[in-house]
Amino acid sequence: MINRVTRLFLTLLESYLFIVLAALMAGLFFADTFVALNPYTTLFLQIIFLLTSLKLDLKEVMKEAKDIKMVVLSTLFMLLILPAITFIIANQISPSLAIPLMLLAAMPSGMTSPLLAEVVGGKQSLALVLTITTSLLAPFTIPLVINVFAGTAVTVSAMTMFTSLFTVIVIPFAIAQIIRHFWHRQLKITFFTFKPISLLLLGLLIAGAVAKQSSIIFQSIGPAMLIQIVVLFIFVALLLIAGYHVSFWRNCSDRLTIAVCLTFLNFTLAIYLANAFFSDPNVLTMSVLIIFPWALMLLPFKYIVRKFVCPIK
Repeated sequence: MINRVTRLFLTLLESYLFIVLAALMAGLFFADTFVALNPYTTLFLQIIFLLTSLKLDLKEVMKEAKDIKMVVLSTLFMLLILPAITFIIANQISPSLAIPLMLLAAMPSGMTSPLLAEVVGGKQSLALVLTITTSLLAPFTIPLVINVFAGTAVTVSAMTMFTSLFTVIVIPFAIAQIIRHFWHRQLKITFFTFKPISLLLLGLLIAGAVAKQSSIIFQSIGPAMLIQIVVLFIFVALLLIAGYHVSFWRNCSDRLTIAVCLTFLNFTLAIYLANAFFSDPNVLTMSVLIIFPWALMLLPFKYIVRKFVCPIK
């Protein structure tokens, strides 16, 4: 009985959906307690990036970056063109959703993209390259995009945002590579602990951010939030379609990989930025709610592509 409970607990600790739901409930219903975590969100994100980067070998990534043209074009599309298109279209349809969707579209590929690419039959190596290039360039591109399209919606300057992003992405990555160089063998045996630790920190980050805006989020619960969820499902579906077709000249495996990298973006970073720099609670709410379509749409996408678009031979 104890073993079953232990296994269930460990399984839940490795579930994005469970952690997000638990963090949401904690932040909403115990706001007075969890709001104390909000000042530590930067630290939580730094540790998450550090743990993730410890498993990345920069030398191996550079070996995989053979097609420079495709990597450059894909990276530019993800970080600059996509958020611009998203903002322009969303602003015409529903201006209140333009900034939240633009922020999500401006994020780098999520650190789980290589794993998800493998799940759908893509290339882990290409996904790893795109994940690292977009993550390291994000401190430069995100402030630029936000300053151009949402400058009046943020509470700090672009330089302040750049400094913050540099602190939470580039510095942990650099430290991780130094640590890998000297103690890779010793650290390798601890890699299995990185995911549950990162998810726990993600939960604390979400709980603190939600607690800060809990009263306003409670007021949003209802038809408006349901509309937001529907919009996010449509948004993710469009990202998958756009990602698959943006590299139309490539083979199926490459196209699947780019679709995954373009769609399954770093929502942890989006939550951090929404909480730290945006006064509109809708930005934070949608940055959290995006986890639901991301969690539910990968396997249907794989089925449709493999069944009707690019069958396995």
